[in-house]
Amino acid sequence: MPDGIPPYVLVARIGSILGMSFALAIGLLMLIGGWFVWSAVAFAAFVPSFGLMAYVERRAAAARRSAPR
Repeated sequence: MPDGIPPYVLVARIGSILGMSFALAIGLLMLIGGWFVWSAVAFAAFVPSFGLMAYVERRAAAARRSAPR
């Protein structure tokens, strides 16, 4: 892990990527199965995972900028 990146960023990245990949995989399987409404719900579950990753990255970047050197 590079210096200056807090460990919670790594945990959030791993959790977000797992959440995004799981949501997309389930959504695709349901889409293939013909369950269009449930696939849309699964695809919508992608958004909170991506939002969490974006939020944590921005918070870590802001903390790095405001930290004394």
